[in-house]
This record gives sequence, structure tokens and C-alpha cells, in this order.
Amino acid sequence: MGNSASSWPCSTKSCFHNGVPTETIDDENGVRPVLSDFMRAMPVQGAGCSLPAPPPDVQMQDQPGSEKSRQSACCVVYIERIGHRGGPGAASAAVSTVSGFSGSGGSQNSSKARTKAAGMSMRQTMGVRKSVPPEKLDEAKVASFKESLRRAGIDTSSWGYRGAKSVEHLYWETYHQRGCIIIGLNDANKIKRVTRLLKIRLVAEIFGMDHVLYSRMQFMHDGQTVERKQVPLKKLKWENVDDAKLAEAPAAIYAEDSPFTEPWRGGCKKTLEERLGMNSTWQALHLIEEPEMYKYSTEDNLKSDGYPGLNTLYCIHEVTFRVRDPAHAGVQIIGLPEGQEFATAEGEFRFNGLHDDDGLAIGTQLNIWTWIREAPPVQVRKLCSEASCEKTGPATAMAVVPPVVQKSGAGEVRLIRRVPLPTSSAHCLRTMQARMSQINKKPPNGILWSAMERQQTDWAKAKTIAKRIFDPKYSLMQFNEDLSAFPELNLYLLEERATECSTGEANMSSGRTIGDEYQRTIGAFFAIYWMMRIDIDGQDGFACGVDENWQPITGVVDKEDLRVTQPEKRTAFQKNAKWDFFKKLLLDAGLFDEKVTKGVFKTTSKLVVNEKRLVSLLALTAIHDIMKMRVILPEVQIQHAPYHGYASADTIGDHDHALSYVMEHYPTALPSFRDLDEVEKRSVQFTQCNLCFNHGWFVQAEATPGAMLSSLKQVLSGASGADLSFYFFHWLTDISGAEGRPLAGAEKLTVKFPLA
Repeated sequence: MGNSASSWPCSTKSCFHNGVPTETIDDENGVRPVLSDFMRAMPVQGAGCSLPAPPPDVQMQDQPGSEKSRQSACCVVYIERIGHRGGPGAASAAVSTVSGFSGSGGSQNSSKARTKAAGMSMRQTMGVRKSVPPEKLDEAKVASFKESLRRAGIDTSSWGYRGAKSVEHLYWETYHQRGCIIIGLNDANKIKRVTRLLKIRLVAEIFGMDHVLYSRMQFMHDGQTVERKQVPLKKLKWENVDDAKLAEAPAAIYAEDSPFTEPWRGGCKKTLEERLGMNSTWQALHLIEEPEMYKYSTEDNLKSDGYPGLNTLYCIHEVTFRVRDPAHAGVQIIGLPEGQEFATAEGEFRFNGLHDDDGLAIGTQLNIWTWIREAPPVQVRKLCSEASCEKTGPATAMAVVPPVVQKSGAGEVRLIRRVPLPTSSAHCLRTMQARMSQINKKPPNGILWSAMERQQTDWAKAKTIAKRIFDPKYSLMQFNEDLSAFPELNLYLLEERATECSTGEANMSSGRTIGDEYQRTIGAFFAIYWMMRIDIDGQDGFACGVDENWQPITGVVDKEDLRVTQPEKRTAFQKNAKWDFFKKLLLDAGLFDEKVTKGVFKTTSKLVVNEKRLVSLLALTAIHDIMKMRVILPEVQIQHAPYHGYASADTIGDHDHALSYVMEHYPTALPSFRDLDEVEKRSVQFTQCNLCFNHGWFVQAEATPGAMLSSLKQVLSGASGADLSFYFFHWLTDISGAEGRPLAGAEKLTVKFPLA
């Protein structure tokens, strides 16, 4: 596009609104869209938007009652320029792209620019009050105001261009919105804009890490497009202020509770309703304030990006709210639980308004909102350099961050119970995605082969786990780091864009997100760790989880203990569980061996780890659920058909059968299975291929007993007791991690399952 320095909301031949292309203009500024009729309210369903509309009951109950702030069932689609300096994804908060969808501004770095179409759900919000079209402002007063600025030494010739706001905008902000005051207007040495801001940090836990909501792109009323990171904010309204009062109490301008503006505390709800469309009922249901995170600060004599040359005093209140339950259906409207982008149109903002006689009102705009991960609370140890990730060898290393401790209420400690996703492995994941983008038709699934290309299991690290599992000094954190030995874990972390899927939904056959499956798998690993250490610290960790230092929580005595959820159930489990039975199951499964020592006077015995058997269990746990990712499901080849009811060329939809098929016919595709010895391979295959029995279904009554037990009876006649126990222990640990909160212990088993 000729005007390549912009990010345009548009409807061009390469950018469709609800699947309908519209005309373009081709002139000296290049090809650009005609924006009239763009923002019609169209149904979200079928629009190709990445953010699903909330369920009907959520819309009725959770959304603000007024028409302006109700969920708007439409999509916004725009062309975004990528690959240029300061473009989307840049960390700087400065204005970096400006020349907007009006077609003004010219080309910058066009030879290196690329464009992409982006689409998302959009909702209408109330926006700031007192919005006024520029043509409705008093021209004489605006001209007088502009002359006053000139006499004070402010050059306004660049205002209104390249991201700067216009003189009309400052006039509106000062005298209509009353969001700022100008002091010293008649003195070139003292002129200053003073504004008091209320900033809202909206925090949500996404895939185990805290993320903060930012507007990363703003489409302004005058046609400019501005890219910057900005939290939801409000300019507090100035009241009861004049020159005489300011002269009497100049320090009151800087005071935390200024008598000259509306109270900041009351502005919190207004900010969330005006900027995001959250009414007070929705806020009370889904948000909780974190009062200890409140901050007040002043920044004086700063050069304003919006008004070049005009010094500004910012007095900033920063208030933090946390989303109570990111998985609740009611918070889908803000892109949760996956952290998807969404858009809001504030006030009467509409794209075809650019061509109206009055234009769009000052104070209206469209925001593109995104969730950005917060910096880790402690320094992350990088365990895998970019260079080492590129080499053939052990795949992605994991970065371990202790769970963040947040206070929410009097004395209550809130622990993030999910394990942070790998951070130092980003380069390795990009490498994998790049390989997957190339066409690979190798059976039974080209994407699986591409993803696992040149990947090897770090068997030395895996064997270290087995050697040290009984070591009291071998911590859960170190265990989590060592799980990077298994490259198949990366498959849970691949983003859907790597498969060129544009639905925006996680591509998992279990109905959960990719991040959830990763957390469940880590939960199963942690259950293995705790079970193997029953006589060390395993009982505490299994029943109650770990604290902020990843140490087992001990001393839970009553229901008032705020360190854990449902403490009475956890303590009952820890007290009444048949721990000796669990140890016997470990022994029967071959994970423990009993070492007998005959002495002169007595014979003693102790349990020792069967390291080879434990490594096999870890490998099974790593690969057990990878086929819940639909993009790597195998296709039955003609020489293997039929396979468990699937005909030739069918994609195997059942994730257990899919894994069985790969292990039987394409074992080299899975490094952690490929390199096991033949005896251990048979044990692993027994759990997936031969048994044909899903104990989870049986326990939860998800299948008829007759159909399941008849096949089980046939298999048992030729199965070894060790392999059968191996399967049941694998099931036990799998169900223990099913809640997807590994740091909270085996929640599914200790809290959700009744003790017999």
C-alpha cells in the first residue's frame, strides 16, 4: 500500500468486512480503502472474528444496561503494517505510527513494510462525556485560544499531524471536557498544562502468568492512527477552580487529594465503564481491587507527545483491579481466558463519520486492546541460549519462576497456582513454527514431523531425575527445570497461528486451551514427583501444594487457613489416604524395587527406585496428551486400514487411538518413545494401545461398563501385573493434575474425589 506508514481500519479488496470486499481509491497516495458504510453492525457469527461473542445469558446479565455500553455484535477489520521500526509489538510507549486512515502523511520505509489483515470483536462503549465535533466549537474562542498559545511561545504549526493533537482538541479538553487546566497562559516562561490522571491496571492470570490490559493502537477522531501502550485511563474533571483559588493554594495542584478535581476514588468505576463498557454490576461480579498496589505520583515539566512544546504536569493515581476468574464466561468480552485482542469504539465513533459534514466528535476513538505479560517478579534464569536451541540436541529448556504472591483482602494471600510457561524457549518455538510453515506431506502427519524434526530427548537429564528423586535436596523447582528433557512438551505451547488457523480458538480436542493441557501435564509430572517421595515431603505437596518458594505447604489445620483452597478436605485426605497402598502400587508397577539385606541377626529391606522404569513413566507422561492438539492428529494410511474403526485416509479423532497409531507404526516421530528399550516400549504401548480401557471414563461413568470391561477382560488374560499396575499409577497421576493448577497439589484427587 502506498501509504505504508499507517494502520488502517478498512474494507479493501484484500481486507474484508464480514466477508464482503468493498471498493478502494487509487491515487497519488496509493491504494486505500473507502471507509463509508464500514462499521455496520453485523452478526459476529460467521464474521471470521477471533473473539467469540459472550453467551446470551452473559450479555443479558453482565453487560451495562444502556445501548451505548451493551455488547455490540460486530467485527472490526483493519490493515496493520508490520515490520517497521516502532510498529506493532514495539516496547516503546511513544507515538510511532501516525498517518492514519484518512490517507494523509506519505510513505515511510515502504520497501521494508509488510501488511496484514486483522479482525476482532468490537463493542461500543459510553466513552468520555462532552464529546463535540470540531465544527461545533466556537471558532472565535478557538482562534483567541490559539493566539494566546502563540503569545506564550507555543508553536502549534505541527499540531494535528503525525500523532500530535490539534489546537481544537486542547481547547475542547480544557473548556468542554475540563480534563486539564492551562496555567501561566499569558507568560511564556510559566505556561503549563496540568492534568490529573486516573490509570487502571487491569490484571488477569493467563496461562499461569499475570497479564495487564493495554490499548496498543488508537484510531482517533481526526483520522490519525496512534500506536502506544496505554492502560485504561480517565482525566479527572476540574471543578471549582479559578486563578484566585490557585494563587491562594498552589500546592493543592500537586496534592494527592486535590480540592480542585472530582474525587479519584469515584472515578474508578467511571473509567472502566466509559473506556471498556463495564457497568458497576459487571465490575462487582468479576473484578476485585488490590488496594496495596495503589500508587500516586507526579511528573512535572514533561514535554507532551500530544501537544509538542507545551510543558505538562501529570498527577497520576494508579489503581489495580484483578479479574476474579479469567475462565468465567462473563469475561469473554475482554478477551479472556486466552488473552485475545478485542476492540472498543468509544462514544459515537464510526468510520463513515469521517466523511460527514461535522466529522467525528473530539473525544471519540477506537481502541485495540491487548493483554501484555508482566515482567517476572524475580529474575528468570535462562537455561537455553539461542545458539544451543538451534543445534540438534535436547529441546527447549524451561525457565522457572516462583509463583507470584498477591494480597487480596485483609491478610489473605493469593498464590498463582499455575506453572509459568517457558520463557527462555521462545527462540526454539519460533524455529519450530518456521519449520511447520513449510509444506510437509510425510505420513501420517506432516506438521508432527516438522515440529519434531531434529529434536532429541535429553536422556542424561531424564536419568538425573530418576537418580535424584529420593534426594531430599532435589527440589520441585529443579524437577520442573529438568522436565525440559522431553521435547514433546513444546507441542502444548505451539500457538495456533503456526498452523495458519485464523479462528482464534485453541486447537485442542479436549475442549480446553493449549495452555490448560500444558498445565495438566505438568500437574501429572508433579504428582509423580510427590508420590515417589511419599516418605520425604510428598504427602504434604500432594495434599496441599507448595508455597511461593515452591516448598510443600505444611501445618494446615483448619478451614481458616488461607494458604490453600478447601483446607478441611485437604487435611482429611492427608490424614485418611491409604499411603501404604500408594507405595504398594508403585512397587507393583515396578517403579520401586525392594532391596533385601540379610544381616547376622536380622534381615532388612528398603525401597529403591527402578530408574529405567521411572524414566519410561516420565516419557509416557510427556507424550500422553499431545494428540489433543488436532493439528498433529495422524491420518490412517492404506496399509494400516482399518484401524480401530477408522478407514484409510481418515484422521483419527480419538487422541488415545491417535497416539497408539503413531507409536505402533511411526515410533520415530516421538523422540521420547523412540529411544526407550523394547521392554519399556511394550509397557508404554500397553497403557495406550493394548489395554483399550479408559479408567477415567469408567470412574466418571462416561461409558457403559459392559463395553469397557469386556475388552479389559480379554486383555488381562495375557497381561503382566506390573504393566497393569503401571497403567493404573499413570492414570492416578494423570487425574491428579487434571485441574490444571500444578502448584496447588493434586487438587482433583484431594478435593474433588471423595475418600472411600
